[in-house]
Amino acid sequence: MTQKEKEELIFDIAQQRVGQLSHAGIFAMAVDQMCSLLKREPEEELVKLSTRFVKTKNKKKKVTGF
Repeated sequence: MTQKEKEELIFDIAQQRVGQLSHAGIFAMAVDQMCSLLKREPEEELVKLSTRFVKTKNKKKKVTGF
């Protein structure tokens, strides 16, 4: 089997297996893949990305009175 044939076979198997996953499974796989990619980034880049994508939770003050 040549390298190209092997790559095509892997791609075909991957397509078949992903096609059998639920939407939740596909989402989980995508998140896992994204985590793997982000592990390669330096900390400075992660901090920079976090300011764009991570939403901070606003703590609402509990109102008393009326």
